[in-house]
Amino acid sequence: MQLIDGHWQLAGHDVEDLADQHGTPLYLYDEQTIRRQVKRFRDAFSAFDHRIHYAMKANSNRDVLSLMKKLDLGIDAVSIHEIRLALEIGFDSHEILFTPNGVPFDELEQAIELGVRLNIENLSYLDKLGEAYQGDVPCTLRVHPGLVMPGSPRDATGWYQRSRFGIGGDQISEALRLIELHQIRVEGLHVHSSSMILDEQVFGAAAAVLLDLARKLPSVRAIDLGGGIRPPYRAEDDHPDLDALALSLTKPLEQFENETGRSLQLWFEPGRYLVAESGTLLTRVHVIKQLGDRIIAGVDTGFHQLLRPKLYDAWHEIRNISNPEGSQHLIDISGCLCEEDDLALQRSLPEVREGHLLAILNAGAYGYSMASTYNSRPLPAEVVL
Repeated sequence: MQLIDGHWQLAGHDVEDLADQHGTPLYLYDEQTIRRQVKRFRDAFSAFDHRIHYAMKANSNRDVLSLMKKLDLGIDAVSIHEIRLALEIGFDSHEILFTPNGVPFDELEQAIELGVRLNIENLSYLDKLGEAYQGDVPCTLRVHPGLVMPGSPRDATGWYQRSRFGIGGDQISEALRLIELHQIRVEGLHVHSSSMILDEQVFGAAAAVLLDLARKLPSVRAIDLGGGIRPPYRAEDDHPDLDALALSLTKPLEQFENETGRSLQLWFEPGRYLVAESGTLLTRVHVIKQLGDRIIAGVDTGFHQLLRPKLYDAWHEIRNISNPEGSQHLIDISGCLCEEDDLALQRSLPEVREGHLLAILNAGAYGYSMASTYNSRPLPAEVVL
């Protein structure tokens, strides 16, 4: 978003005009930002044979998905409904990786009928897959890395230990027994990452866990390091060092190839990294009120349309589109729900008045895709620029 001659513009469009045309609340997505992020990711890992599966749970807008198809990305899907949407958009079934959690086994059977790749994350699914298909259906195995990394960020290692996703280290021997019993062809190994995993030491260690297991499974031809790479949300946030992450993989992969004679493809499942910065949520101020020493701007959106601040205490930059050069004042931005619905507290913004248009930035990931019709309020419009 650029301020040109006193007017905020996004992808060459006047933001106020877009709000007037489509109404508010309104999600806007900048296609060029998505293209830039895909290129950055590809460039960083260009030294490796790699494949990107876009985590569509981050943003499943049909035009965004069509763009990912044009850019030759695959899809990471987590429900049969996401699979069907991806197929409608035009993705081939072999381009879709399905990682279900806690769903009835018949969802896996439907996915198999549709021809997508399965990512199995528990012993129950693995056993049922083997019994039902007797080795005729290949899969990827999702493992829990169980990492304890001295010297790495506490939130990163702590998250890895708490995560419920994947087959734990103490269950690997049983998984190997089931694989042998049912002659299951495991073609890939996967680890779930988190948006807080930015440390190359943790990233490389997760790859090492997968490679150790790949030595025991000769049918493995790919390791999947998930997503877990988030863009900055504040000006002072560090940008993820993709080059450092790539470098952390070089030695373990070379060592594996030298020992086994097998060359593995790298898979990634970025979602937030590719789309977060592309998105802006426009909202109109309808009420200014004072309560004690608080000045509160009541807007026409809320956590029903942007849940991240409520759910994760997430921080999103906010701009006053209507008064970009006004004097700065501290203000709280609160939503329209019959709940404690604060989107931002004590923000310094150019003076906000009733009728002003505000822009909430970095809202392209887990914004509309997590929205609801709580309080019977309709979903907002989405526009891809």
